[in-house]
Amino acid sequence: MTVDTLSLSRNVLESDERQVLAAREERHTVIETEAAARTEIRAIESATDFVAATTFEEAFLIVVQNGMRSDAALELQSVGRTDDGLDLQITVDNPLLPDHDDLTTHSLLVRVTDEKWRVPGDIAVAIEGYR
Repeated sequence: MTVDTLSLSRNVLESDERQVLAAREERHTVIETEAAARTEIRAIESATDFVAATTFEEAFLIVVQNGMRSDAALELQSVGRTDDGLDLQITVDNPLLPDHDDLTTHSLLVRVTDEKWRVPGDIAVAIEGYR
């Protein structure tokens, strides 16, 4: 299994009418095809480049999102196999800055190329490290 990531401090999903998720609100979306990626991912240069580098016949994307202060970031710590899928462990990278209240949506794009599954049946995501 090969995993690549891109972390952005903004909402990358077109289908979401809201620009900002609530504080500590979490969600994830699986994108299995190039057509779905073109429809779902906003035209943000780094995200568009990440999608363009994905060979969807061999890989898929998981978009993990949460609401938190803008200076924090999502970081993938590990991806583990389960009996019927994958388990993603993600941490919040908090810089040592005084607290401030500027809630924004963070997006972590995770590209998975897996020889076992084209797209696994179950994907579990856990985000730890909020302050």
